[in-house]
Amino acid sequence: MRQDIIGYRNTPQTDVSRVATAAGLAILETIRCRQATCAGGQAMAIDRTIWTEAFAAEQFPTFPCPRCNRGRVAFDKTSLVTEEPKYSDLLHQEDGWEPNYTVERFSVRLRCPEQTCGEIVIVSGNTAWIETVDEEYGWGFTSVLRPTMMFPSPPIIPLPKDTPSEVEEKMRSAFGLFWFDLGSSANSLRMSVEFLLDHLKVPRTSMSKKTGKLVELTLNNRIQYYEKSNPGHGETFSALRMIGNLGSHEASLTREALLDAFEIYEDALSEIIGGRSAYLDAIKKKIIASKGKY
Repeated sequence: MRQDIIGYRNTPQTDVSRVATAAGLAILETIRCRQATCAGGQAMAIDRTIWTEAFAAEQFPTFPCPRCNRGRVAFDKTSLVTEEPKYSDLLHQEDGWEPNYTVERFSVRLRCPEQTCGEIVIVSGNTAWIETVDEEYGWGFTSVLRPTMMFPSPPIIPLPKDTPSEVEEKMRSAFGLFWFDLGSSANSLRMSVEFLLDHLKVPRTSMSKKTGKLVELTLNNRIQYYEKSNPGHGETFSALRMIGNLGSHEASLTREALLDAFEIYEDALSEIIGGRSAYLDAIKKKIIASKGKY
């Protein structure tokens, strides 16, 4: 029996019948494709299929464990609870009621399978309705889960071991806010860049040539300062600054753009904090010096 998703119906209080077909198709693509090579057949550092807006309960993905960073927290179906408020239940008796008018809340636990970890992530949010066409039965609706909170939040990107505490704190804030407020998530990411520049000894103030007084440097000024002596990451920082600025106007910030920002930041952190290039250069020299005999 084949079902095709035609549209996505949310249940906002202001307009319970709003249909956002594009979002529904995006959710369908996510549910059908649970592998990192979905986007154009090209593998990506971030598995975009797990950082989407909604999931079918029976196909809820696993996420990186926020504690041990080895295991992947998995859906515990026995812990899933959904409940409909009374005001929504009363609507069932009204003429013209449709399933997509339903308002439901849910909560569920994700568990890490690592024996020495066993972390528990609490997920909560709303259900939403996807409108479907069934070859046998015609039109119908499928309920999906829309998380608005995961705590503790799975990391969207791995953070190097020696990441400064202030940078890590803002990044973990960005991971958590990702499910609830994309704009605030982007702002936390931007703030982490400010703290990273602190770690890199980039000043926050400068002496004004005009007034002879200390003036506060903008993030853009600080990025330019850093780029003069450390070329290579200025573009990354500038891109993250722009995403952070968009975060102040969340309506114009897309999930895809924010994930792009996380991805390029992962590369910068692995180089600046993790010393990836130096590590790889050492391996090359080791192989050459030993001719691979070790």
